[in-house]
Amino acid sequence: MENKDNSKQQASKSNQMSKEKKANENVYKSTIIILVILIGVLTFMLITSRQSLKEVSTERSIATELNLELEKELDSILAEYTRVKQGYDSVLTKQDSIIQANAEEIRRLIAQQSDYRRIRRDLEALQRITQNYVREMDSLYTVNKVLRDENIVMQQEIQRFTRQTTELAQTKEELEGKVEVAAALRAFQITATPIRIRGRGREEETDRARRTDQIKVCFTVAANPVASTGNKNAYVRIADPAGNILRVSDDERYSFVFDADTLQFTMRDQFNYLNMDTEVCMDWYGTEEYDEGMYLVSIFTDEYRLGETQFSLR
Repeated sequence: MENKDNSKQQASKSNQMSKEKKANENVYKSTIIILVILIGVLTFMLITSRQSLKEVSTERSIATELNLELEKELDSILAEYTRVKQGYDSVLTKQDSIIQANAEEIRRLIAQQSDYRRIRRDLEALQRITQNYVREMDSLYTVNKVLRDENIVMQQEIQRFTRQTTELAQTKEELEGKVEVAAALRAFQITATPIRIRGRGREEETDRARRTDQIKVCFTVAANPVASTGNKNAYVRIADPAGNILRVSDDERYSFVFDADTLQFTMRDQFNYLNMDTEVCMDWYGTEEYDEGMYLVSIFTDEYRLGETQFSLR
């Protein structure tokens, strides 16, 4: 009985161990399957993550390239705008401030990597604004060019008119000068004769200084049909050998103005001129003693120097 019981126990024990071993094998198999599945999942997730990272990297690269293109396009628009603007100084400054503000906003959006389509819309809007601005400045340039051309023509006309006016003024001045010369009075047959007064008032020419009592000056004013007529003042200046003018006194009553100069005269008379030869004679008694030497006699009117002569005393 004991052997049977022992055999039953051993058989039971062996069955139990076999069951435990089989259970352990099932656990191991389940664990391996789970691990395989987990490894598969992780592998799939790794592959997916790498693919996602690659796509993100590609998208960033594309976005960077697009942003660079946008910046280049913006720089191109601004460069063209600036080139045109430089020729117009501060014209349309309000429009200029709008363009600069829009450009700064686009640069900010590019730096922040904002929505590409929004940046593209803003960039196209800016391009339209700059194109309008350029057209306005081109129109202004055309108008200014027309005005400059008209101004050049006007300046040339003014210069031509000025030259003509100057030439006419010179011609007028020359004609007036010729008329003045033509209308001038001249004297001929000018004589200055020292006279000695003898008994009964008889006059006798002399060349002796101590015998000279008076000096007779005679001249003929030539006929001139274009000269003005009427009463004329005649002034005679007699200069002694030392150059002193023989005169009554230094009072201004014994002087006259000729070519802006005030001159002392020796004697003065008036004659009526009628465009024909007119003879005039004047006598000087004012000097008591005459010096020996050469005397110069000059004859004037208020407007003209008629002529001169000379005589000598010994």
